[in-house]
Amino acid sequence: MNLLGRFAKFFGVFLITLTCCAAIIISVVGREFRNSTYMDFFVTFSTSFESNFYDFRLRKQMEVENQKIKEDPKLLEEYQSDDIILVKIDDATLARIGIYPVPRDNWARLIDNLNHFGAKVIAFDVFYPEKSKSCSYEESPDQLLANSITKFQETEGNKVIIPYTTSEYKEDGYEEIPDRLWDYLMDSQADSDKDQLALFYVEKSNFPIDEIANSGTDLAYINMIEDRDGVFRHYPVVRNLNEGLYFPSLGIRAFQAYTGKDVKVTVGKHLNGNLIFEDNSLYLNNMGETKIRWYGADRFRFKEISMQDVLYADKDDAELKKRLSGKVAFIGSTALGAHDFRNTPVDPKTPGVYAHMNILYMFLNNFFYQDLYESMKYTFLLLLVCLAILMTVMYFGNPIIDFLTLLCLIAITYFLDYSYFLPEGYELRLFFTFLNLALSYSWITGINFAESNKDKKKIKGAFSRYVAPAIVNDMLDHPDKLKVGGERRDITCMFSDVRDFTSISEQLSANELASALNRYMGEMTDIVFATNGTLDKYIGDAIVAFWGAPLDIGDHVTQAVDAAVKMLEALPAINEEFKAKNLPEFKIGLGLNSGECNVGNMGSDQIFAYTALGDNMNLGARLESSCKFYGAQILISEYTHDRLEPGKFTTRLIDNVQVKGKTEPVKVYEVLYSYHPLMLDQDSLKTFKEAYELFVAKDFKGAIEKFNQVLAKHPEDKSSLRVKESCEYYLENPPSADQDHTITVRTDK
Repeated sequence: MNLLGRFAKFFGVFLITLTCCAAIIISVVGREFRNSTYMDFFVTFSTSFESNFYDFRLRKQMEVENQKIKEDPKLLEEYQSDDIILVKIDDATLARIGIYPVPRDNWARLIDNLNHFGAKVIAFDVFYPEKSKSCSYEESPDQLLANSITKFQETEGNKVIIPYTTSEYKEDGYEEIPDRLWDYLMDSQADSDKDQLALFYVEKSNFPIDEIANSGTDLAYINMIEDRDGVFRHYPVVRNLNEGLYFPSLGIRAFQAYTGKDVKVTVGKHLNGNLIFEDNSLYLNNMGETKIRWYGADRFRFKEISMQDVLYADKDDAELKKRLSGKVAFIGSTALGAHDFRNTPVDPKTPGVYAHMNILYMFLNNFFYQDLYESMKYTFLLLLVCLAILMTVMYFGNPIIDFLTLLCLIAITYFLDYSYFLPEGYELRLFFTFLNLALSYSWITGINFAESNKDKKKIKGAFSRYVAPAIVNDMLDHPDKLKVGGERRDITCMFSDVRDFTSISEQLSANELASALNRYMGEMTDIVFATNGTLDKYIGDAIVAFWGAPLDIGDHVTQAVDAAVKMLEALPAINEEFKAKNLPEFKIGLGLNSGECNVGNMGSDQIFAYTALGDNMNLGARLESSCKFYGAQILISEYTHDRLEPGKFTTRLIDNVQVKGKTEPVKVYEVLYSYHPLMLDQDSLKTFKEAYELFVAKDFKGAIEKFNQVLAKHPEDKSSLRVKESCEYYLENPPSADQDHTITVRTDK
């Protein structure tokens, strides 16, 4: 790999990791930039993707747990909260009462019954901002409700909490804090007068009427602000209502009323704070919010009862007393017509009252998220470890293993989160962790692909001139083969030459010669490629080719001989064209041999040629040059002949020759093509073979008779004439006992 490619890989992964880490950090502090127009896009992008992926994992875990409860109802007791119950204003209740909003006398009766059945704290998610419009009661319905609240709180420890709302905008609220709220001012501490959380105002439109506000009831605000993607994940634990004066939310006030524990607010220089209670410290953002760790929002996590069952209950109902006694009873709507639903991480249609119930559950059971820095530590640790493993595996360059490693790392990390980190309250930022792995993998894969394409172009440029297109495409999967050097390969080589080309070239003009040669070379080269051959080179009118390299093509011997036959059979049509143009006829000779050769790119790193070298190539060249001597057009060695597909070609043994530079003789065979005279006269071919066998057996007289029969029909058959002359010589000069009379020694090339 070149230096630039390595730098691109490293720098790209570095930028991807840096960006994903930045997105993780922004997803953590993004709520702090709620009103920042400059950061809006980045914060929305980071927080939405990360938060939604966490919500998805949380829902999946709850679905699995809920399914277990469905299959084994005994688990319900284990999962349901012991301290909290929802008295739900459901559709059945509204249908029975027959009017909405619910009349105040019904609320008074509900509080009386909850008092009777032993509820300890009643937390309303219902507003009472307007007086009742009724004149049919001896006593005002508002006063009836106020009296019931007062009566409920006569029992020590009992509390009723009525909600109000707050606004970021002063014009919606009171100029001064209403007198009744001062009783709920929280203990607070700040580093300086300037260090305070975001300022809010008590909304006039939802503050309880005087009769209820002055009944001794507790007051707490309930409105929440959704995240940028419209999902309610954060809960306003405290509100700064007057330059550093803090007041509790419904969930916190319920906790204080139920447990009697003190809660304190501290604010630091970074304009965020902490809620201190007992030995615990809960982080608050600059709006006094904490992220809700959702325990659930259904009957599997919280006990619930229809409001009508309490409102119209038998006073002697022991089961109802058991369910309500000592509990915090939240009064909230689940009816579709009330439209009090919120899009939350656990359900896009969660009744709003569940947010307050989950906050109370968090405080009662210490069900908080782990320290944010701990979650970030494990997030970055997992990100870097997974990235290091992925980069190490990808270094070895196996695409399949690379992809499987990516999937395994994501699966293992997801499993660790599902089985340990999520249940333990860690908020791992896995979306950008996984995105970092996926983008890093894609970046390196893309770089590798680009480099591979570069290598492929190099291969195409180097091989397309002399390798069949199909072979070039196969070689693209093996760019490592494109290197200077060679390897030992078993191949079949072919040498082809035009007979008397010097004489032909003297008869033609330069243009005519080029035209004729291009026509001939083009046809022959196409045949080489069509039979999966590799073009080694052109040497004037000669063609050098081989089969079996650079890639294994199977039976390269048969394919090479098939190419030679097809060349001879294509020649008549070419010569017909030449004849029509008054061009000389082309006659060719081909020599083929099979065996190991040194094959590869020979030359320098910049200029090289893919070629084959070795004795077996030399033998092929010698056979081609012997074609004229034997009067043949296709000659093959015994090393090629013995490996041919049986019955595929018609051949005849014509000599046992010792070529120049060799000490051992080689049997030479002629391959017959479709219009060869002996191919058309099978009887003469048979006679020739019988004659040659007699020659080998030293029956020279019998051989001469047979050769004469062949020559009588085919006087131009040079092979018959040559062996006949040898027989005549040995009749007069019989060979010695240790002499091999079949060997012909060639001293020319």
